Amino acid sequence: MEKVTKVKMLALALLLGLGLQSCSEDEAPAPENEEEVIDKVVLTFTPDGGGNPIAVTALDPDGEGSSPFETSDITLSASTNYTLGVEFFNTATDENITEEVSAEGEEHMTFYGWTEGLFSDPTGNGNIDVRDDDVNYLDYDSNSLPVGLSTTWKTGEAASGDFRLVLKHQPGLKTATSTVEVGETDVDLTFNLIIE
Repeated sequence: MEKVTKVKMLALALLLGLGLQSCSEDEAPAPENEEEVIDKVVLTFTPDGGGNPIAVTALDPDGEGSSPFETSDITLSASTNYTLGVEFFNTATDENITEEVSAEGEEHMTFYGWTEGLFSDPTGNGNIDVRDDDVNYLDYDSNSLPVGLSTTWKTGEAASGDFRLVLKHQPGLKTATSTVEVGETDVDLTFNLIIE
């Protein structure tokens, strides 16, 4: 009788030990390099040589819900040089995500695409479809790869079309050849662009 009790106690101790061990193994580690939560994007086109900046805001009314971003039209002057600054925000936490994207430049890249003919510099239709296509980046990470929070543009003649930007999160994946298909998408926005 005493031997059976000892065996039962040993079996119980063994099961408890395995149970505790499996609980600690099942606990998920703290997530690293999560994609940013962005529900507001501000594009500011500043004309070279003075003039009023043109700011356009895109808002996601339900944050991470199913509703898409609501975008406004961008209206620029023909044959004009602009510097574009892009800012990203999480309004729920009152956080400027732009600072995080800049600080983690080695993990982020903004790709641009547009209707061909809208710009005389850069020409073409952007680097969303082909990574090596021209975009005039002004900001780079510590590996001399573009981040895309600041760019320059020269508009063409009067026209209209699409202007798209895609912010990618590419931790450990960003290279000189990584495309828009690599990593997680933080933001993908398409604006109607009017040049007059």
